[in-house]
Amino acid sequence: MKKYLITFVTVGILLVGCSKEKEKSSPIPPQQSSAIIDGSIIHQTIDGFGFSSAWCGTLSNTKNNALYNTLGFSLLRIRIDQDKTNWGDETSNSAAAHANGVKVLGSEWSPPVSWTSNGQSVGGYLLPKYYGDYANYLKEAANTIGLDWVSFQNEPDMGYIAPNDVVSWSADQMFNFLKNNSLTIGKPIVYAESFCFNDEYTDPALNDTSTVNKFAIVGGHIYGGGLTTHQNAINKGKHVWMTEHYIAHSRDKIDTCLILAQEIMDCMNNQMNAYFFWWVADFDASVNLVNNDGTIYKAGYTGGQFAKWIRPGMVRIETTYNPIPGVYITAYQNGGFVIVALNTNTSSVSQSFTLQNITGINSLNVHRTSSSENMVSKGTVTVSNNTYTYLLPPCSITTFHQ
Repeated sequence: MKKYLITFVTVGILLVGCSKEKEKSSPIPPQQSSAIIDGSIIHQTIDGFGFSSAWCGTLSNTKNNALYNTLGFSLLRIRIDQDKTNWGDETSNSAAAHANGVKVLGSEWSPPVSWTSNGQSVGGYLLPKYYGDYANYLKEAANTIGLDWVSFQNEPDMGYIAPNDVVSWSADQMFNFLKNNSLTIGKPIVYAESFCFNDEYTDPALNDTSTVNKFAIVGGHIYGGGLTTHQNAINKGKHVWMTEHYIAHSRDKIDTCLILAQEIMDCMNNQMNAYFFWWVADFDASVNLVNNDGTIYKAGYTGGQFAKWIRPGMVRIETTYNPIPGVYITAYQNGGFVIVALNTNTSSVSQSFTLQNITGINSLNVHRTSSSENMVSKGTVTVSNNTYTYLLPPCSITTFHQ
C-alpha cells in the first residue's frame, strides 16, 4: 500500500467474543476428526515470512532484534524512493537485515518524476523513452541499498486512483520493460505486485518463452482478491509471494489477529512460498508488529507463530487443512518438523493428529498465542504410535515444533 491506509480488508472468518473470560468458561467438545499429516506428499518450498519498512525510517537495533530474533522474520521488503531521500534509511535497514541472515526485496512505488508522463509520482506512467534510464536507476538502488530482489513497480494497477507515489503500468508496458530492460537491473525480479494478484499482469510473461526466464518470482497483493492458487506460475517453475496485505486493527486484538493468522494459513494452503506483512510504522496504531522500543504487539506474535519455526527451505507437506469447522492446520518439514493449528472457535477443541510417512517424532514443543498469551511455551506433547491429541483453546494459534 502507501504511507496512508485504504480500507480494503479481507475478512476470512467471523469471530465473536474471543475474550479471556470466554476462554475460561467455554465448554470442551469431545475429540473431533483426526488431522492427517502425510510426509510423503510435498508441496511448496517456504522462502520465508517478512514485513515492510516502507516509510518507517531507520529501524532501531531493539526493533530489529525483536523482529528477526524473537519473532524469526526472514524477509524484509523496502521501498525504493524515487528521489533517493530515504535511501539512507533503507540502506541501514537492509544492512541490519543481512546481518541477521535476512534477505531483502526492494519495491519501487514511482520512478523519478521527471520520467513520468505527467511529471508526478501518481496518475501518470513511465515514458518508454526512459525505460533504459529507469533500469539503470534500479541497478544503482539495488547496489547502493543492498537488495537481493527488485520489483520495478508496486501495484501497477492502482496508479490511476492512488493519492500519491504510485504510477500506472498496463500489462503490456510491464511486459515490454521486463522483456527489454530488466536484465540491466542485475538482480532477480519479483513480478508484477498487482494490487489484487491479477494474473493478467503475469500470465503474458509466463507464457512467453523469451520472457519467462527474465523474472524469478511471481509477486502480488490480496486486496480484494487473488488469494488463490496461481497454477500457471507454479507450472512454469516460479515461486509465488504474497508481498503485501494488512488486516486493519490487528495490532493488538486477538479477533483480528486470528483473521490474519487464517490468511497466512490460506496463503500457505494455496502454495505460496512467502508471506509479507505490511509496515512496522510506530505511528500506525492499527497494523504495527513491533515498536521501536522493542514492544511486540499481538500481530507480531501472530506472525512469530509461523516465522519463528517455519524456516526458509522447509517444505509444506500434505495435511487435512480443515478437519472440523473453525480449525485449520498446516505442516512443514525439512531440517525440522512444524505443525501450526488455528482454532477460531469460541470453544476449546480436542484435536487429534496422525502422522503418516514421518518417523522419529516422539515429542513436540508447543508454543501458543491467544487472547492472554503471546508465543508462550506450553511445554511438550508426547507423540505415541505416530499420533497425539491436544486441546486447542478457543481463539488460539498453536505451533508444534521440534
